[in-house]
Amino acid sequence: MITRCIQPKRVERARSIESGALLVAMLAATAAQASTISGTVNTGGNPANFSGDTTAFASAPSNGPFSSAITVGEFDFSVPSGQAITAGSFNGDFGSNFLGSGTSQASLFVDGVQLAFCAASCEVASQSNDVAWSYSLTASDLSLLSSNSLWQSGRAVITASQLSASQVVLDPTNVNLTVTPVPIPAAFFLFASALAPLFGVARRKAATV
Repeated sequence: MITRCIQPKRVERARSIESGALLVAMLAATAAQASTISGTVNTGGNPANFSGDTTAFASAPSNGPFSSAITVGEFDFSVPSGQAITAGSFNGDFGSNFLGSGTSQASLFVDGVQLAFCAASCEVASQSNDVAWSYSLTASDLSLLSSNSLWQSGRAVITASQLSASQVVLDPTNVNLTVTPVPIPAAFFLFASALAPLFGVARRKAATV
């Protein structure tokens, strides 16, 4: 004797919708996760650094002509697979209380994006105390950096342009990069929802004896 046990369609439909909703919720939760890559720019091993330190920086004294770009140091990072940098910030100080020195006027850059500018007033102030600076990357900056070969290879290279006599002096430069999973296209969620009824079909077949 063969007995057929078929669960009510309403129950099956509810379970199929529940399965699809759960799948979409899991994907949405994954997309919402974010993490931060933080650290300090390494100035050690750089021939241009006369500070004798791996984080503070001091270029060789110069009265001009000035180099168009002095390499300050580098921050290496690795973006997890399937994720992308969606925000970033840099901060530090012009002049160095640690080295007991002020700085010349200067501009700072990361892979071509300007981070800070120390004008004449900043130069004077740095003689008595550090002058703090900070910068948050804009969407335009991130777009520009995404096409930079150094940035693509996980290298945030900090450079400086000296703009007045003396030397470029910086206390440690800190980096914070926010990485998030690459957004899943909305079409994928619609596709996942469309697959939900298939779960119900599979269960109905399994429930038939």
